[in-house]
Parts: sequence; structure tokens; C-alpha cells
Amino acid sequence: MHHHVFVVLWSVSARLHEVSVQWQLGSCSLDNCDTAPTGKIKMIGHRVVPSSVRHTLLHSERIPPTVKSPVSHAWLDNGRLLQLHEYRSPSALLLWRSQWCRSAPVIVSGCINHLDSSLWHPNSFLAEFGRCTAELVDCGNSVVLLGYPMWEFWSGFECIGARLRDRFGRTRILKLKDWPPGDDFADLLPSRFADVMRALPFPEYTHRSGSLNLASCLPEHFVRPDLGPKMYVAYGAALTPNVGSTNLHLDMSDAVNVMTYVGIPTDDIGRRHEIGEIFIVYL
Repeated sequence: MHHHVFVVLWSVSARLHEVSVQWQLGSCSLDNCDTAPTGKIKMIGHRVVPSSVRHTLLHSERIPPTVKSPVSHAWLDNGRLLQLHEYRSPSALLLWRSQWCRSAPVIVSGCINHLDSSLWHPNSFLAEFGRCTAELVDCGNSVVLLGYPMWEFWSGFECIGARLRDRFGRTRILKLKDWPPGDDFADLLPSRFADVMRALPFPEYTHRSGSLNLASCLPEHFVRPDLGPKMYVAYGAALTPNVGSTNLHLDMSDAVNVMTYVGIPTDDIGRRHEIGEIFIVYL
């Protein structure tokens, strides 16, 4: 019996390989589309159907039939990555959910339009927390600088000349990771917490008290994940492509990243753009 099953599976595998070689599908990248047809879409090879027709059919497969109204969006990376240009509509939620169920990332544009920009400017943090100390990470060599005043970090965020340098005179690429380290973000930064909560897309899933955020529903005797948010702040490394402020890693849970500010140094006369970025990591 087991031998028979193995032979059948091997035959199916061989046949699938033959089909994949014979029939080749192109990728898709459309900015907008209408309601998708609800019927099944057959696999069609590019040698039979014109590319324009194949392009439309493949893209329609990616829109679930429950999406009844057009949603402003785009497909990036040859149709692998969804970018939503709107997110406050039921159809946008359904389209996002269809990707999330596949464990696929989604880019949501426009969140910054719902933020109070004055709260996220480096000068705002400099004024409020400049006298506090923090651990800074030198991304060039992974050295942790202990007990540095935060004003030294924030002063150099948009001024290359004010940035700390190493013993060789090279500008340090610094990051302030997962701040605040111990305090609850909502307690230490209440106005910013409320601001970013208003801007989060799909609050049923992304708010830490969201009705569909299962982590918030775990009983007390479970070890709950840290639902954040945490701030991730780093100088840009565009001029040093061999240095990154974040190593390649795998998160323990799903996360929402909200870009709240991007700064270009005022003394960047050559417009080389050593950019600094602030974003919120919300687990």
C-alpha cells in the first residue's frame, strides 16, 4: 500500500514538473483594478493567450471575490508585494486580510497624514529627553555606547557635523533601538502613543486591545508578548552601503512598522543625504 502511494506521488510530481516547464506564467503589477470575477481561472500558458489578457487574469486571481468596490493599490516586486494607497474602507480591509492570511507583507501608504508631525520632529525629542541617558549602538562595529546623553544623539540627527566620531575621525552611524527600554510607551509618551494609535491601519488587528488581536486576549497565566510600541531611531547609512542599522532577522511575531519621520541633514551641502529615520515598531 505504501509503495503504491509512493509511485502515485512520484508520478504526480513528475507530471507537475512537466506542466511547469511547458506552461509558464508571467507576473503582474497593476496599480488599480475593478472588481474581480468570481469564476475559476484556468492556468493558461503564454504561448496561447496574449500577454495583455494573461496579465489581467493573473491580477484578478489576487483580488478576493469579497472585495466589491475598487481599492486604490499597487502590486510591487512583480506582483508579490501589495501596496495599499487607502486603508479606511471595508474593501481595503478585505484585500489586506487576503494577503495577511498568506503570511505576506503589505505596505500601507498614507499613515503619516494622520500623525501630528510636531510630535515626531527630532527637536521635540531633544527638548523633552535631551538630558536623559541611553544606550547608543554604533552600527559600524556593533559597539554599545553606555550612558550617553540623548542630546548628543538627537543633535546629530539632522546635522552631520554634530555627530559623534570614532577614534579614527569617522562619523558614527548610531541607532537608538527599542526605546524606551523598560517603561511602557503609553506611560512615558502618552501624547505620542495616542497619536500613533489614531494612525494605525486596521485597528481591529493592530491595536494592542484590538478585538482581533489574539495576543491581547491571552489569559494572565500565559507569557504574553510585549505588545509595545517601541521606537526605533537610527542615522541613515546610504553613504556606507556595507553598514546597516538593522541586521537581517526574523521577528518572533507579526509586527506593524510605522514610519513617523525621515530627516535630511541641514548641513548636507553636497546633497549626499545621510538620512536619519524614526519609526515605531508595534508588535
